[in-house]
Amino acid sequence: MPDLSDRPVRDHLVPDPGAPRADLPARIAAILARRHGLVAPVRAEIEWWQRLDGQLLGLAAAVAVLRDHPATPDELRAVLVELGLDAQVDEVRTGIAEAGRLLRVLSARFSRPTITIGVSGRARVGKSTLLQSISGLDDDQIPTGKGLPVTAVRSRIRHSATAERATLSLHTFETFAADVLAPHHAQLGLPGLPTSVEEFATWEYPAPGVPGTAPSHATLLKRLRDMQAALPSYRGDLVGGERELHLDELRPYVAYPTNDELGSADLRVPDAAVSRRYLAVRDLRIECRFPHNRVEQLSVVDLPGLGEVAVGADAHHVEGLQNEVDVVLLVKRAMGDEAYWGESDARALDLLDIARGFVGKRDFVQLVLNQGGVDPAMAATLRDDVSREVNMGDPGRFFRVLETDAADAEDVFARVLAPVLDHLADRLPVMDAEALDATRAETQAVADRIDSLVADLGRALATVRASTGSAAEDLDRRAKRLRQDVAAGLQALVERLREQARDAAEDPDYVDTVEQAYSATREWITGGLGVGEEAWRDEAVRRMRVDSFSAGYAGEELNRIRVEISDSFERIDAFFTDRVEKLWTDVAEILGAELGTLLAGTDTEPPTGTGRDALDHLADLLDAAQPPCPRLRRAVRTLRGIRLDYRSQLHPRVRSEHDGLAIQLRDPQTGHLRTQITVPATEAGAEELYRFVLRMAEQAAYLTQKALLREAVTPALVLHAAAEQFEDTVIRSGDSEVEFKRLADAYKNDIWPGVYREMDAADARFTAVTRARDLLVATLGARKGSDS
Repeated sequence: MPDLSDRPVRDHLVPDPGAPRADLPARIAAILARRHGLVAPVRAEIEWWQRLDGQLLGLAAAVAVLRDHPATPDELRAVLVELGLDAQVDEVRTGIAEAGRLLRVLSARFSRPTITIGVSGRARVGKSTLLQSISGLDDDQIPTGKGLPVTAVRSRIRHSATAERATLSLHTFETFAADVLAPHHAQLGLPGLPTSVEEFATWEYPAPGVPGTAPSHATLLKRLRDMQAALPSYRGDLVGGERELHLDELRPYVAYPTNDELGSADLRVPDAAVSRRYLAVRDLRIECRFPHNRVEQLSVVDLPGLGEVAVGADAHHVEGLQNEVDVVLLVKRAMGDEAYWGESDARALDLLDIARGFVGKRDFVQLVLNQGGVDPAMAATLRDDVSREVNMGDPGRFFRVLETDAADAEDVFARVLAPVLDHLADRLPVMDAEALDATRAETQAVADRIDSLVADLGRALATVRASTGSAAEDLDRRAKRLRQDVAAGLQALVERLREQARDAAEDPDYVDTVEQAYSATREWITGGLGVGEEAWRDEAVRRMRVDSFSAGYAGEELNRIRVEISDSFERIDAFFTDRVEKLWTDVAEILGAELGTLLAGTDTEPPTGTGRDALDHLADLLDAAQPPCPRLRRAVRTLRGIRLDYRSQLHPRVRSEHDGLAIQLRDPQTGHLRTQITVPATEAGAEELYRFVLRMAEQAAYLTQKALLREAVTPALVLHAAAEQFEDTVIRSGDSEVEFKRLADAYKNDIWPGVYREMDAADARFTAVTRARDLLVATLGARKGSDS
C-alpha cells in the first residue's frame, strides 16, 4: 500500500467562501495527479489479496488431506483437529473478501479523472435546479417540475471545454430483469422471473389493492404493471451497450412521465401506457461546458432515489456515493408549512454516514439550504432548526451549512460551488489519507490474522517430523545429472543459434519479411501517399497559393512521409516476435524434457501452453521453492525480458537513410542549408512537386530496405547473446549447483514422478502442507518487505 505520511494536514477551511483562491485549478490538478499515482499500488494490493486467497484455499485443502488420511499419525491428527483450520480459513476468507471490497472502493476513488460532487436530497427540494445552475443544462437534460418526481436516471455530468453530448448505457433484457424486475419480485415474494421480453409482456401480475396487501406492496405491483404496459415504448432500447445522443434528445430517457401525460393516458384508455424509455437506461453520462469552469476537471453526479419507495433505491444510492463522489451536497428546502429538520432528513444523514466510509463526515457531507422562492421567515426557521438539530446550536460544528437560491447560477457559484471546491482543495489530501490509512489498518488486521493462523499451523507441524527415508543420496545424484543434462541441451541450442547468426545475412524469412514491408511501403507511396495523387496535387495548389511559396507544404509532406516510412517498416516486428517466441519455446522444451511433469502444470495451477507460459511458470516455481532459487529465477526472468523490435534495434541504424526527406539539406561544401526544390504555386508546379516528393519517398524506402537487409545479422546476434548468457548463468554461476539441488528437493516428485513412491505417503502429504504453508509465508513476507 502507498505511503502518505508526508501529506499536508489542514485544520480550517477557507474563511471567505465567495472568493476561491487563484491557485485552485493547480491545487486540484496536483491532487488528481497524486491520486492517479496511487492507483497502481492499490490494484497491486488487490491482486496480492486474490493470490493470497487462492493460496489459503490450497493450504486448507492440503491440511484436510493430511488430517483425514488413515495413515496420518494419531498425534498429528489430534493436533490438526484441535487447530480447527477449516473454521479459521472461512473466517479469514470473509476478511479477505472485505479487504478486496475496501481496496476496490479505494481504487475507484483514486482512478477518477475529476473532482466529483454528488448532489442528493429528497424530491422537490431543488436538487435538479441546483444541478442545472452548476452545469448550465436545462429541463431537457435535468428535468425539474412540481408535484410528481421527475428525474428517473442517475446522471454523471462532466465539464468539458469541447464536447457536448450524452452517452446512455442501456440495459439488455437480462440486466433489466436482474436490476429492475428481480428486486420487485423479491420484495413482493412473487415466484419466478421473466427470462425474455416476450415472457415479460404476457407475465400475469396480481392486481394491486388485494385485501391485506401492504400499501407499499400495492405501489410496487402498480409499478410492475406500468412497466409491463409501457414495454412497447422501451423494448427497442433493451439492446445493451452505449448510445450517444444530442442533449436536446435526452429528456425521454431521463424523466418520469408528467402528470399531464399520466392523466391523458388514463382518460383515453383504461390502463393505457405512457412512454417509459428511462427504464432501459442503466446509466447516463453528460459532457458539457459548465458556466463557471475555473476547475476543468470537475464532475457532478445526480443521485436520485434517496427516500423513494423504489426497490433498492437507497442501496443504489449508497453504492454510488462510495464509488463515485468526493463530497455530497445534501439539499434541503422549506416546503409548504414544513421548515424543520425531520426524521426523514436524519435518516438521509444516516445513509450518507454509511456511504462516507473512512472519510470524516464534516468533509464528506455539506448541507445546502435552498432558500430560493422561500418566505424569509420560513427560511430563517429552517436555518435555525438545522443549526439546533444538526449542529447542536453551534454553526458548522458537525456539518457545514451553505445557503443559496438554487435557481440563480451566479448565487450557486458564489455560495456553494466556489466554497465547496476550496474546501476540497484544502481537505481532499487529508480525506484521501484517511481513506488510505483506514483501509490499510483494516487490511493489515486481516493479514495479521493470517500470520497468526500460519504460525499456529507451523507450531502444530513442528510436533511431528516427516521421515526423509534414504532417498537423500539418490536425490543428490539426480540433481547433479539434471544440471548436466540441462547444460547439454542449452549448449546445443547456443551452438545452433551461433550458426544461424553466421548465416543470418541470407535468412530467407528475414529477407522476405523486409521485402513485404518494402512492397507495402511502395504501394502506399505510388498509390498517392495515402491520399491519392489528385487529392495531393489539389491540396498542394491550395496551400502554395495561401502560403505564396511551396517550401512549407513540401516540408510538411516530406516530414509526414518520413514518419510513415519509419512506421511501415515496423511490420517486421511480427518476424522478431516469432523469433523471440521460438527462443523461449526452445529453452522451455529443453528444460521441460529434463523436468518431468514440473512444467506441465500442478493440481492448483493450469498446464502451461506456450514457451512464454512455461518460463513464467518455472520462474514462479523457482521463487516458491524452499529455500528459493534466486539466481536461476533471475536468469529465467532475464531471458523472458529479452526485447527484439525494429524501433529499438534496427531503426537507429537505418535512420540516416531518411535524411533526404527534408525540404532543406546542408551543402557538404559550404555548410549552408539549401532548399531542395521550389516550384510555382500552379497546377504545373504541384505536378512537379508531387513527382519530386514521390521520387524522394521511393528513394528513402529503397535505401531503408537495403539498410535493413545489411543489418540482417543483428537480430540473430541478439538472440544468440541472450541464449548464451542464459546458459552461462544457469550452468556456471557460483550458485548453480546449490540451486539445482534446491530445485530437485522442492519438486522431486514432479521431476521424477514415481521414483520416490517408496517414500512414506504421509511424508508426501506432510510436504504438501508445509509447501502450501511456506508459500503463504513467502507471500506474506513479500508484502511486509514492500511496506518497509
